Amino acid sequence: MQHQEQNYRFKVNLQGMIELLSGHLYSSPRVYIRELLQNGTDAIRARAKTDTDFSGQISLEVIASADGPRTLIFEDNGVGLTEDEVHQFLAIIGESSKRAEEMRNTDFIGRFGIGLLSCFVVSDEIVVITRSIHSETAVEWRGRPDGTYTIRQLEGNFTPGTRIYLRSKLGFEEYFDIATVRDLCRHYGGLLPYPVSVSDGIRTQTINESKPLWLLPNWQQTVSHEAMLDYGRRFFGESFIDYIPLRSETGDVTGIAFVLPHRAAITTKTNHQVYLKQMLLSENVDNILPNWAFFVKCIINTNDLLPTASREEFYEDSKLSVVRETLGNCLRDYLIYLAEHDLPRLHKLIAIHFLSIKALAVQDDQLYRLFIKWLPFETSQGRLTMEQILERNKLIRYTPSLDEYRQISRVSAAQSMCVINGGYVFDAELIERLPDFFPEYSVERVDPLDITESLEDLTIPEQQLAFQFMRTANTVLQSFGCNAEIKKFLPLELPALYSTSEEATFLRSVERTQEESNPLFASILESLNAAFGAPAAHGQLCFNFNNPVILKLVQSADPKLQQMAIEMIYVQALLMGHHPLNHREMKLLNNGLFNLIELGMR
Repeated sequence: MQHQEQNYRFKVNLQGMIELLSGHLYSSPRVYIRELLQNGTDAIRARAKTDTDFSGQISLEVIASADGPRTLIFEDNGVGLTEDEVHQFLAIIGESSKRAEEMRNTDFIGRFGIGLLSCFVVSDEIVVITRSIHSETAVEWRGRPDGTYTIRQLEGNFTPGTRIYLRSKLGFEEYFDIATVRDLCRHYGGLLPYPVSVSDGIRTQTINESKPLWLLPNWQQTVSHEAMLDYGRRFFGESFIDYIPLRSETGDVTGIAFVLPHRAAITTKTNHQVYLKQMLLSENVDNILPNWAFFVKCIINTNDLLPTASREEFYEDSKLSVVRETLGNCLRDYLIYLAEHDLPRLHKLIAIHFLSIKALAVQDDQLYRLFIKWLPFETSQGRLTMEQILERNKLIRYTPSLDEYRQISRVSAAQSMCVINGGYVFDAELIERLPDFFPEYSVERVDPLDITESLEDLTIPEQQLAFQFMRTANTVLQSFGCNAEIKKFLPLELPALYSTSEEATFLRSVERTQEESNPLFASILESLNAAFGAPAAHGQLCFNFNNPVILKLVQSADPKLQQMAIEMIYVQALLMGHHPLNHREMKLLNNGLFNLIELGMR
């Protein structure tokens, strides 16, 4: 027997949706002020489309009660709502009627029809009194968080617009404090083109009386450099070294980027203050500029980007990608201008923000050619610009990792060999690209083991003198996966140089992790180690025959003293190379210190 299929409607639990809004969609209950301002602004813009002489305004009044909660009255003189529209927009979540589609066009901020629900986060009832410009009658709507509402027509003379009454619910009184309301209005609506006033019934204050400098017509010709920097200082509470105008036709974006006076870590996201149609969207937007632009802090307004449901960031779509690229080009063009017309300012900026410029030069050939000679690098001969490095060397040597650089920096410096530390982000890639732009130079990756092989060999008599010492050294170091070598090199005060390959360093770290892991994970690491085919030795310890301590040990006839000293020199060399010690090496260090103390006491 075939059963007839039945259709059912979804049911929405409004209370559960309000909890979802407060706990997950919105970052804080304070956004209810933003939603009120947004609804009022949209209503004003809608009215202005039909009445060009209309002048919009928004007011908020906090009414205190001696024995009860505070009440907030929000009022705008916008387009208002008819009774049918009240049912449509205030009672149907996710409405997609013709009027709703109209409200989604680029003249309005709101897109989701859920903004008013944010008021339920701070109030147990929402009362809306509204009169449409298309109606002679006002309507009262009362909504409750249980999903019920009442509606009635009002008698009397009401001007077009909307008035919203909210009474603070228990635990949310702070959001109805007059100072809090004033600060939130200034925070979210300080750039709005319509006057927004806040009153406590006695004193009324307009929070957006002056228009921001960067939104003034032709501000680049009329506002001085000092005045704009002073504006940035007052707005963000810190001083800046310069500013960069931002503009993108796509997204209708205008803004100002302030150059930070301090170095910003590449892993730190710089959060920008971003407005949508002059209403604050968020002060934590981090995807409107390229990742390399971490040397600026921006104020940006867009009239045509799509916000997410929470209206605290933008959808990651093709339009946002174009805006990000265009604003990145504004910063790029600024750097090119400095390179061609203002070198002192450029050098000041590079000294602080060379990481940003390196990040940009990696992906932009024109900027690479422009900036590479001025960018600083850490070398075995100190901190040098690439221009200084190229002046001294035709062969550019570098190590791709910080660990390898640490192994050889002192020795290569003593041999007057310039080796660049390519272990920092972008550096190795920048160095490897040098021959593409400067074919007269060649680049060589330096292996620490190669440095050891290039050191001066001992004479035959010196080898014979050191034979017994080296035999003892290889016996001691064999169990630590290390070979012994002896050469003559500078600096004299360096007794030994520990060097290893990148693969051996990895395997050494695997072994160390294996020692500290539980049996299951240790067995997995053991299999990994075996799969790599561990080399016979992890590294090499090259003793410096020129060092006075090594020379005394070579001449010593006490094997026990030699063994103890070799163990200590091995551990010292590991520490100098910033290699973490495993359990056996830590034990070696402790025993060596104990033996030295005991020897001294004897």
